[in-house]
Amino acid sequence: MSYFKKEHLWIGTTNKTKDEYFKYFEMDYSTEGDFDDPNYKVCGFCKDIDDVYYDEDFLLAIDPLEKEVSIKEILGYDTLDTSEIEKVIEVCHGLNIKKANCLFSYALPNDEEIEVKKPYKNSYNDLKYIGIYKYA
Repeated sequence: MSYFKKEHLWIGTTNKTKDEYFKYFEMDYSTEGDFDDPNYKVCGFCKDIDDVYYDEDFLLAIDPLEKEVSIKEILGYDTLDTSEIEKVIEVCHGLNIKKANCLFSYALPNDEEIEVKKPYKNSYNDLKYIGIYKYA
């Protein structure tokens, strides 16, 4: 049995450079982990999950691909349970995402929860929030 049970998933197309794209996930270690320090800078991803910190070991973020590929193909880079693929494709099509060049997911250990607050933003680092699904 896997340590992880579920994952949050974001998919879409970005035109950002690799460095620009990954800046969104960059946490501030200058305050030595003191999240109450007024100089602590909360990263973009943390703001979007309404937290001051995330466990980098639970994040899977691929480098943006040079060209868009089908949703099924981009999902090959993720740890999604294969029984969820058709559901994800359906949600993507409902959001008018037919092709993508990037995805990121955040796995949840069996005892942890994070919430992506509604209403969902139009863009999370250029990608759309797809939902929470079973982890492989």
